[in-house]
Amino acid sequence: MSTRAKFAAVIASAGVLGAGWAVGTANGATVATTTGTTATTGTTTSGTTSKTTSGSTTYKDGTYTGTTVTHRYGSVTVTVTISGGKITNVSAQALDGGDRRSQSIDSQAVPMMKTEVLSANSASVSTIGGATYTTTAYITSLQSALAKA
Repeated sequence: MSTRAKFAAVIASAGVLGAGWAVGTANGATVATTTGTTATTGTTTSGTTSKTTSGSTTYKDGTYTGTTVTHRYGSVTVTVTISGGKITNVSAQALDGGDRRSQSIDSQAVPMMKTEVLSANSASVSTIGGATYTTTAYITSLQSALAKA
């Protein structure tokens, strides 16, 4: 292979990797979608009504379990607890095929997802690289639980 052909192959590979990265991360945007309602408060002052949006999503208090979402290496079921209109706890049951790699991925990804969801107070969080199947299933199950709230 000539030097010119090798150089062209390297440049083409870099372009493909760059395009794949952009698509895989949605150009830095959050990949997951959310369902929920935005809290709106109404105040009356001198006969006029003004509405302000709090900017955060509020939910009905209770404990809700999402659908079990099956992915290539197992399944995930998320249960969310709402108190005071906010997500106060998230637990997930991640079942895998029993192989050690899946168990290792689940044991790292599930606690990270919990932290992200509690911080965001919604399902609007990104997937975790290296645990895409588990975290996508986690977000989908969480969204179905929040849809009930």
